[in-house]
Amino acid sequence: MERRVVNKQAIKRAASRSTKASAKLENRVVPSNFVRSQRVEKFLSERRQNKS
Repeated sequence: MERRVVNKQAIKRAASRSTKASAKLENRVVPSNFVRSQRVEKFLSERRQNKS
């Protein structure tokens, strides 16, 4: 199979679709108007910084 170059946006879209489909199968769909708390956003941003 031939290798392809895939941009980051395409990977993000695919991951998002996959996550939503998985959640739907497990009956745990997140409402579209859901907003994360500041505490959670801070936690996630710290984790992202540590991985880099």
